[in-house]
Amino acid sequence: MKRPMCTSILSGRSYVIEVLEGNPQVCYDIFRMDKTIFRHLCNELKRLHLLEEDTGWVSVEESIGTVLFIVGHNADYRVAANRFQHSLETIQRRFRHTLRAIHALGCIIIQPDVDAAELPQSLRGNGKYYPWFEKCVGAIDETHISASTPSGRTTAFRDRRSDITQNVMCVCNFDMRFTYVHTGWEGSANDSRVMQDALGHAEYEFPWPPKGSYYLVDSGYAIGSAFLPHTSPHTTMPKSFGARFPILTGMHSFSISRQRVIMTACCALHNFIRMYNRPDEMFHVWEGSFVRNSDANLAGAARVGSGGTEEAFNSPAQRAMSEYRDVITAAMWADYIVQ
Repeated sequence: MKRPMCTSILSGRSYVIEVLEGNPQVCYDIFRMDKTIFRHLCNELKRLHLLEEDTGWVSVEESIGTVLFIVGHNADYRVAANRFQHSLETIQRRFRHTLRAIHALGCIIIQPDVDAAELPQSLRGNGKYYPWFEKCVGAIDETHISASTPSGRTTAFRDRRSDITQNVMCVCNFDMRFTYVHTGWEGSANDSRVMQDALGHAEYEFPWPPKGSYYLVDSGYAIGSAFLPHTSPHTTMPKSFGARFPILTGMHSFSISRQRVIMTACCALHNFIRMYNRPDEMFHVWEGSFVRNSDANLAGAARVGSGGTEEAFNSPAQRAMSEYRDVITAAMWADYIVQ
């Protein structure tokens, strides 16, 4: 005996309105951001013509709410369909469409700072970073996020802990915003191989730092003219990132290309919140400190800087950066002994 499923008296549109007009904490708990930021995100996507209403049936606010509900609670399509009172087909279609819109927004806001040629002024008074890393513009490291794969490709996506993951290379600046994200590699892929792929293809538009500046990188990466392996400081994916978007720790059975877009969309959402709401409560976990662990590749605009891969990793470049690292290490140790 067939029975209708969407029988709630509260439609999806009405539900979003109720949340946005209710207690601020409720909005934060459900959508993982303050109501003012939620509205600002919707307005920006409309202003940039990245997201439109679905012929009056599903509003932009409801579409954004659906995506945030799914990525913020790792909810599957059926749970979202019940909550927003739409068919599975409507939820799936709007989820895909809205993800692409947020991804497109990421292409605008996931970029290096225009004037990022050296340590920001806010950290110049911090003896932990200055003057040791004066020319550092950020850090690069890998992070493994949960992946869902066809049975025939499971082995390739197993990381060193035997988990099914995707290896993502992230670049973060000193404000803990993503400035570059390179997705799509299997969990078994070596970190250096992922980096070489990002650097070796012009279409990925890796943001080379200005000449004389460099990124701090994990010890698993090669040393080069723009890359300084160092144990401290180490800044990559903010601790609040995984807590805000649990879908990254338990990915559902999306296509591999959809999983890549989910990752970049989450990075875009993180940047948007960081840009417009620095007091966000999840940022308090790591504010003011460096922390470890962190459909197309999402990159910032290409920068004229240290040059191509061959120039960055030739013998003279590696030797010069190695000597520079030794100088920094010796100076930091001497300063520590004096203190």
